[in-house]
Amino acid sequence: MGAVQILGVVVLIIGILLIGVEFYLPGFGFPGIAGTVFTAAGIFLTGRNVQERVVVGIIAIVVIAVLLVISIVIFSSKKIKSPIKLDEDLQGKDLFIEEKDMEYLIGKKGVAISDLKPAGKGEFDGVKFDVMSANYYIKKDSVLVITEVKDNRIIVEEGTK
Repeated sequence: MGAVQILGVVVLIIGILLIGVEFYLPGFGFPGIAGTVFTAAGIFLTGRNVQERVVVGIIAIVVIAVLLVISIVIFSSKKIKSPIKLDEDLQGKDLFIEEKDMEYLIGKKGVAISDLKPAGKGEFDGVKFDVMSANYYIKKDSVLVITEVKDNRIIVEEGTK
C-alpha cells in the first residue's frame, strides 16, 4: 500500500467521522459538507482503479449506514437527549382554542398594544390577544371592540371610549 492509499484511508476515516458528527448536529452544515467532500476524496485516493474505488465506496456507505443505525438506537433509548428529536408530546387538543370557545369575546372592549396593520396585538380584560382589524390601520393605544371571531381570528374595529 503506497503513501497515496494511506493518505486516502486517513481522509476517508476523517470524512466518515465528520458524517457521523452530522448525525448529532441537525442541519446540513460544515460537518456534513466537509464529511461528504472528505469521503469522496478518500474513496478516490484509496482506490487505484475504478473497481477498487467502487468497493471502497460501498464499504464507506455500509459504515455510514451502520453509524446511522447506531445513532438511532442510542437516541431512541432516551438515555441520551437527542438534539433533533422533540422529547415532549404535544397534545393537539391543548394547543388551540376552538372558535366556539372564543365567541364570548364578541363585544368586549380593549386597547391596541401595537399598531394593527391590519394584524397586531390587543389587550382585553388584562389578556393579550393576536387580533386583526377589518382591513384598515389602527394606531397603538386606540380603543378596540371585538366584532367577530372567524377562522380562529379575532376581528376588531376601532371603538369609542
